[in-house]
Amino acid sequence: MPWIDEKHRKDWFDEALKLYKPGEFGYRKIAEHLKIPLKTVGSRFLRHKRKHGDVFRSLSSNELTVLMTRILTALTLKKQAYKKEDLCKRHSVSRQQLENILSEISNRGYVLMDYGDSVRIATDYVAKDNDIKENWNGDKIIRFGVVSDTHIGSKWMQLSVLRKLYEIFDREGLDTVYNVGDITEGYNMRRGHEYEVFLHGADEQCDYTVKNYPRLKKGKTRFIIGNHDLSHMKAGGIDVGRRIARERNDMEYLGALNAKIHLTPNCTMELNHPLDGASYALSYSIQKMIDSYSGGNKPNILLNGHHHKMFYLFYRNVHGVECGTTEAQSSWMKGKRIQAHIGGLIITVHVNDDGTINRFLPEFIPFYDEIKNDY
Repeated sequence: MPWIDEKHRKDWFDEALKLYKPGEFGYRKIAEHLKIPLKTVGSRFLRHKRKHGDVFRSLSSNELTVLMTRILTALTLKKQAYKKEDLCKRHSVSRQQLENILSEISNRGYVLMDYGDSVRIATDYVAKDNDIKENWNGDKIIRFGVVSDTHIGSKWMQLSVLRKLYEIFDREGLDTVYNVGDITEGYNMRRGHEYEVFLHGADEQCDYTVKNYPRLKKGKTRFIIGNHDLSHMKAGGIDVGRRIARERNDMEYLGALNAKIHLTPNCTMELNHPLDGASYALSYSIQKMIDSYSGGNKPNILLNGHHHKMFYLFYRNVHGVECGTTEAQSSWMKGKRIQAHIGGLIITVHVNDDGTINRFLPEFIPFYDEIKNDY
């Protein structure tokens, strides 16, 4: 009886290529794992190296950058699933090297859909629940800052306002600021949008954000991304939230469009960046959002971005806040007769022993003077 059947003979080396990691999972471990003679494993790898070159050696940082650029370009241009086997052959890399390169691409903010034997760049956002439970220490007063719609990259962004807000947050001793989406201006939002930005594309807008977004002296900015941010994913597969958080340890990415934060076991706050347009009344959008919740799924606090308005509403036992913006009224907004409420908030939540809200105090900090080319 042969030591290995025909099916196993055909498949074992593909599995061995996936397992092989120099210095970690070598020939001997592969032989033991797959129950194949060590001599057979060694000779098969030798034949493969002679045919394809030594694709198992470690790549230099320069080689990694070049290969990553080539593979990313191939994935972006095709915008369909690419067989990993084809990518290995085309770029003369091993399966393990390819997996390492794909991992690095993902770490740099690109969203990859991995199907095992194939991979593609994701250009459509797949909705998911972003549910975060806080370790409440029993504090009866919870305070935090709120900003929204910073639109970094827009010619109308108000960087001075954003910085002044963070100075106020620091003076007030806050250790958390929530950003409710559209942290960047995005890409190709409408016809002529390219003339409304001074930073073009995800790389420029992310790099500028990483360098210039204000820092709290003690604490973090926690943020979701909005529809403008998601335009970078549609254009090139980049999740700017992941990219920014990777390079700023004081910025925590909570997800896209929506995140639920359990401030206490009995107090849930929802960050929401809706996709609707401006309405005739300030209250309309947030009221309809609160109306849409079923009885048992309502948050206690709803923070809404997107509309560039400030408004507070207590309705159906939900404290709803439209969170304003730090972008001045753009030419597009002016043409649509959409006003911008420039500023940010300090929110104070008083809770009972069981963590339920008994007082809610939203304080808006307005700014009235728009600064031209404030970037």
